[in-house]
Amino acid sequence: MLITKFTYDDIYNLINSVLDSSFNISATKIRDVFDFTNYLDIEFRRIIWPDYNYENNYNLDDLSQMKKGALCIVQSAMEFTTIIFSFPKEISNDILVIGPFLEIEPNDEYIVNLLNKNHLPETLRKTFSVYYNSLPIADSIKVILTLHSLLGAFISNYDPSNLYYVDFSKNKPKVTSYDYDDDSKFYIQYHKKYKSCLDDIFKYIRFGKDATQILSDYLELTGILKDKSIEKIKSNLYILNTQFESELLKEPISPAQVRQLSLKNQLEIETESNRVRLIKMPYKVLKRYSILVSNYNLKEYSYTVRAAIEYINFNLQSSLSLSTISNAIEKNASFLSSQFKKETGNTITRYIQEKRIEESIRMLTYTDMTIQEISHLVGIDDLSWFSKLFKSFTNMSPTKYRADMHKSKKDAN
Repeated sequence: MLITKFTYDDIYNLINSVLDSSFNISATKIRDVFDFTNYLDIEFRRIIWPDYNYENNYNLDDLSQMKKGALCIVQSAMEFTTIIFSFPKEISNDILVIGPFLEIEPNDEYIVNLLNKNHLPETLRKTFSVYYNSLPIADSIKVILTLHSLLGAFISNYDPSNLYYVDFSKNKPKVTSYDYDDDSKFYIQYHKKYKSCLDDIFKYIRFGKDATQILSDYLELTGILKDKSIEKIKSNLYILNTQFESELLKEPISPAQVRQLSLKNQLEIETESNRVRLIKMPYKVLKRYSILVSNYNLKEYSYTVRAAIEYINFNLQSSLSLSTISNAIEKNASFLSSQFKKETGNTITRYIQEKRIEESIRMLTYTDMTIQEISHLVGIDDLSWFSKLFKSFTNMSPTKYRADMHKSKKDAN
């Protein structure tokens, strides 16, 4: 069962968003394991083997018997990797298909070896090259660990050791236990220690304690900052940011605030090219999420005020007023106005303005969008009014703010 107020669709959308932003991998829902063939290499096989007959060569009975709540790693003779997850029945009958993706860059040597391995003619080399270069490249272990974090955050009794491997070759698929190129018992113990470290970090954040030392232990355990490649360090930081996001989404904090901070961290990781600053990034991420929990925890608010805050945060681009919010959360407008001011110390109008300026500051800092585009995205179509409101909060115009931010970044570099 789900251990969060999020719906199944919310979780599916989050998983899709995280996989896309961290690995450029797509996730798709299917209802029947036999539909799974559409997401493997079946169509590609039909291009290179015109007489290919799936029904005569494949039997998915083994795959269809996969346990609910299990991850299955599927690799084919064509060297695609696909991961499937069968949701527990009480949540959904859907099967999540992640991929396909490749583990390594498909250079010319790789393509030639693949053709030879599958006894295919040299004339298909260009077809293979174009197709394989269109696929995302990802480390399956990192994808699996990210899925463990996301699924474990939302599904009770999720077992990360519940893994299967399917050799989806030209013959009948063979289901076996998954091998991490390591002793499986060692991996399970490692994962428990790794998960314990993360749990302690989040526990400290919840209680307002300094989790810096535990984060240092976690970084040493995982070695995510020791890679020589800056791009791989960035990839590891994306995953760490996702782990923080998925855990904090279980807290009584506005999901929009959590998502907004996650995107802010992601953009900063993406644009940073200095190795030293990237190595310091986990501590900055920790501090930001700790501040978010401290400043935006909604636990102290009544259900009515929490509902109003979440509606505002999710609908900043829309036309917002006391009337639209009270109608949306089905509360009396006068009661909502009084209760909101009593609990937050702000009127609803003032709170909406604060959130719109906070979001516009984020976009001015981390995007190249025009000020007019930003004004529209935070729900203010009158540019003159937006500039006036922005100045009332920051004592400077949006143009001046952006210019100062660019100057500060340039000086820092």
